[in-house]
Amino acid sequence: MLTKARSYPLTRSPLYQMPSKRKLAALLGVSMSDLRRLSGHEHLYTHFPVRKKDGTSRIVDNPRDQLKRVQRRLSALLGRIAAPDVLFCPVKGRSYVDNAAHHRGGRVVHSLDIKKYFPSTTRRRVFWFFNSVLCCPRDVATILARIACCGENLATGSPLSPILAYYAHVDVWEEVARLAAAHDCKLSIYIDDVTISGCHVPGTLIWEIKRVIYASGLRYHKEKRAVDRPCEVTGVVLRAGRLCVPNRQHRKLRLARRQKDRDPCPKSLGTFAGLVGQAYQIATANRGG
Repeated sequence: MLTKARSYPLTRSPLYQMPSKRKLAALLGVSMSDLRRLSGHEHLYTHFPVRKKDGTSRIVDNPRDQLKRVQRRLSALLGRIAAPDVLFCPVKGRSYVDNAAHHRGGRVVHSLDIKKYFPSTTRRRVFWFFNSVLCCPRDVATILARIACCGENLATGSPLSPILAYYAHVDVWEEVARLAAAHDCKLSIYIDDVTISGCHVPGTLIWEIKRVIYASGLRYHKEKRAVDRPCEVTGVVLRAGRLCVPNRQHRKLRLARRQKDRDPCPKSLGTFAGLVGQAYQIATANRGG
């Protein structure tokens, strides 16, 4: 993605009203024959399992090199569109710490995750975005949807999926944002993490948000609610108006320091530096707030 300074309205995107497949190929830096070849063929992906924290596994759809380059190009083009204030990832210059800080001071923090967000984002939804929102003709929107998807859904390992999952449901998130604002609540979206906060977050608001999400074909899980107590938002603890490093991160930092002292190899030094950097980012956000 490019910097915020180079962002522009959706209607100024080079993809907006893209007139033909030939011009699309030129924009993406591929030939017409390559554009056709890259349009949704299963052999353009490899698939492998990745173990999750809960012990289960998920399948990653990993695009092959040329397709991945084209998907990165599309991701960069969509990333130049000025992002709404509620979207924190993937947006250049906004982080998981900014996402948590957005809810600092809220008495009530309610969060939920979108279940299997990428696999639940259908090719039909992706086509709708390119055709109805970016106003591309049907043949161009079809090609773009096929490039973005593995079969009938967004590819789980594609660099394009994080930003396109938002835009494929942009009507859903705009309605959720409208509902939150009507109740004087703050909303943030960090890929599949949805957080609402405020002095009062009524149950009717959460019910309306769930209804909008469910009507779109998406599903939610891992719902959490905190009232006048510490809570965690995208890996950062909110406590008494401050951002705090979770205890598990402190433990990781202590272990990394010991490992670094025992064996100061590039890997251990890098792990330790990364954990220190995360803690510093949170501390800096407190000073800024």
